[in-house]
Amino acid sequence: MKRRTFFTLLLAAVLLGLVLWGLPRLPGLERDLFERLANRSAKEYFEGSLRVEKVSLDRHFKIRLTGITGKLQTRHGPVPLAVKSLESQDTLFLFIFQKPVHFIFEGIRPEISSRIGISGDFTIQTGPASRFELTADLGKTSLEDWQWLDPQNLGGATGAMKGSLTFRQVSGREPEFSMDLEAPEPGGNIQARFFDLFLPYLPASLQKERVQEVSKSQQLVRYGRAALRVNLPQSDNMKILLQIFVPAYNLKLTLNALIRIDEKNAFSQIARVMGLIA
Repeated sequence: MKRRTFFTLLLAAVLLGLVLWGLPRLPGLERDLFERLANRSAKEYFEGSLRVEKVSLDRHFKIRLTGITGKLQTRHGPVPLAVKSLESQDTLFLFIFQKPVHFIFEGIRPEISSRIGISGDFTIQTGPASRFELTADLGKTSLEDWQWLDPQNLGGATGAMKGSLTFRQVSGREPEFSMDLEAPEPGGNIQARFFDLFLPYLPASLQKERVQEVSKSQQLVRYGRAALRVNLPQSDNMKILLQIFVPAYNLKLTLNALIRIDEKNAFSQIARVMGLIA
């Protein structure tokens, strides 16, 4: 009996010791675990650079992450990004039962940016009926925040922006994507060489001559307003509509383009076309 009591007390002491050792370390353990999982799943985009300042789980097993940073691998090199917060609105246990889990996020921006950044929400569901749905508000960004997409043509670009982005991928269905951006009056500045991108798509005309004149200036050009619309009218075709007005040249330019993508890898294909990843 004494021996049994001794081992019971010893086991209780060991368990108590483990609890006392683990409790103060739990936030760090959660953070390290999430970082490993996140870097494994997002290796194609961040190459192991994701870091999280704080991770917490409440009693309903809802997760909240703050101070997320990482270096997005783009065709022009790594871009340091920051996310203010990311949190689940549902218990993570729903993943076990292959039920949808809803998340909200805010403050996605380049680390050097002083603006609030992108906010929105997304839903993930695993299993045979898997789906991913994303909605993002781009209204608290500026054209300066997007220079990294094409530094050569967007370097020095300025102008407030508003708009939104949606993406939906459901198992067994065609992907859905749309983005609607606008740089309203009074507009801003953009590199003159940016207009070289239009020349191959313009027939010989007075408009093309004006575009050539603008692109030869080799300096920043003032635009009055601009708009960009992107969508998937079909699962393997992405349609791009770009409009821009340059008052000094009385130039109202419109570009329509249709780009073929691989519907089996739609999200990565769209990201590459937009310059988001290498």
